[in-house]
Amino acid sequence: MENKILIPLDGTEQVSEIILYAQSITPRADTEISLLHVLPEAGAENAATAHIDEIMAVLTTAGWTVSSDLRMGDAVEEIVKFALLMPATLLLMSTHGRSGLEKIRQGSVTEQVLQHSPCPVFILHSTRAEPADERDDNLFKRILVPLDGTDVSASILSCVERFSRAHDSEVILFHDEMDSNSPDEERAAVKLALQEHSVKLANAGLKVSLDMSTYRRPIREILNKIDEMKIDLVSMASHGESGVRRALDESVTAEVIRHSSCPLLVWSAEHQFPPVSGD
Repeated sequence: MENKILIPLDGTEQVSEIILYAQSITPRADTEISLLHVLPEAGAENAATAHIDEIMAVLTTAGWTVSSDLRMGDAVEEIVKFALLMPATLLLMSTHGRSGLEKIRQGSVTEQVLQHSPCPVFILHSTRAEPADERDDNLFKRILVPLDGTDVSASILSCVERFSRAHDSEVILFHDEMDSNSPDEERAAVKLALQEHSVKLANAGLKVSLDMSTYRRPIREILNKIDEMKIDLVSMASHGESGVRRALDESVTAEVIRHSSCPLLVWSAEHQFPPVSGD
């Protein structure tokens, strides 16, 4: 299969939303879906199996190639290990709404999976209402891509390009500087970098626009753009554990994940640009 989607489960997901997005992300004929439930200890196997079976039955009936696995152990370790062994091309994870990642900086499962995942992670909010029209073939009209002008933040663009091409999405590249003391030449360099990214995506045949703000409050502005522009997906690079922390540091990523009203597509830059030996 060209695409292999791993869906980690914990029994709290909204089945309808998981299925809606799983079926919309990629073509059925080219995709294999694996459902994984990791239990910290024995004792809840029956409930976990029932939850897996519910999702698996719907997908199988719809003609998808689906497999499932139930494992014991550390959730992060097992999810990352399973993703490597597949190997997965995408993880689809569900959080618990705008308050579900309150401890993202203290080591939540989602945060740790983001740091170590070998592939992009598609994040859903389990309490987010489904689209009003319940459409199933055009969920990704507008993709917002926050950038800070660095290669690290721009590392997500190859993933965005593939996703946008598959869904005929409009891409909005967004930048709002955080540091008001940045030298003029640094600001000019950031602006030039974003313009170059915009031109490259446009030359690749994508619908792309550039939005550069000067409010110096990137978290708030990203969240405002999501609502104002009716954004369907936010895509951004996570800096991981050793990445350079600049305008789009982990606090920005964490806050956007926590408060976004739409799904996110996130990938740690560390797994796209591994550290050079000796650094």
